[in-house]
Amino acid sequence: MTDTFSDYADCTPLLDDREALDRFYDEHGYVYLRGVMDRELVRSAAEQMLEGLIALGHAAPGTTLDTLAIESFEAVDEVAMHGYVKYDEFWNHPSTVKVWEKVFGEPVFVFRSTTIRYYPSAAGSAEPSFLTPLHQDGFYIGPNKDFRTVWLPLMPTTRAIGGVAIADGSHKKGPREHVLTENFRRFGHPVRGVPARHFGPDERLLFSPMEPGDVLLFHAFTCHKSIPNVSVNPAGMRMSMDTRVQPAASHRGFNALTPWPESAKDASKGILSKITGTPTTVE
Repeated sequence: MTDTFSDYADCTPLLDDREALDRFYDEHGYVYLRGVMDRELVRSAAEQMLEGLIALGHAAPGTTLDTLAIESFEAVDEVAMHGYVKYDEFWNHPSTVKVWEKVFGEPVFVFRSTTIRYYPSAAGSAEPSFLTPLHQDGFYIGPNKDFRTVWLPLMPTTRAIGGVAIADGSHKKGPREHVLTENFRRFGHPVRGVPARHFGPDERLLFSPMEPGDVLLFHAFTCHKSIPNVSVNPAGMRMSMDTRVQPAASHRGFNALTPWPESAKDASKGILSKITGTPTTVE
């Protein structure tokens, strides 16, 4: 598998065709929707992220989203940043929930765990270790696998700024073996990923530039990975957030019910247990 990307298919025209939307999702393992999120709400989340970066001393007072640049993602207190971004209000806003319910075709529950990302350009440097290799969220999150990951840009993305690449149709092979990948690390521990050699030629990587208001949802077993920010002239920020959404009637596991700052403190539960290798019976 090489990092030559095809574009996501725009599924927005399928939103009012339940059978066609489900058929596409079953075949490809994702749904990409353009302009369906409230842009003012997206902008507010971006401004909140900016407010946090200023308050924590990583951007100067008076910095705007157009002029924002920080030295390092890893230097920011990630737990403290969660106090500034009101993502739960965004994910559960009536206009947002309406989109989730159209995609699922039923009432939904939004995970209380959200990841926020504010990646400056790393052009000319080694691939940042905090990014993620090819993996399946269903490896880390359970016990039920009927959730969908939701990835949302807060500012425009380009191929240079990066984002998330997905392997088309890779969900159809179910769960895959994840092996330790030393050059990708989280909380000081190597992250498990799916070796690229395990992918077939039909599982091509997809990645498209996105605008605030666009959203990408994908299957628990869709293989995906981070694309680094290597933007120059100008160097831009990659700002995004992601969570998971599941049918309201489904079981709610540890990661569904536990805010990210709380789960990050306990290496024996949820995602952290899989990263650190700590035995756990909690999902």
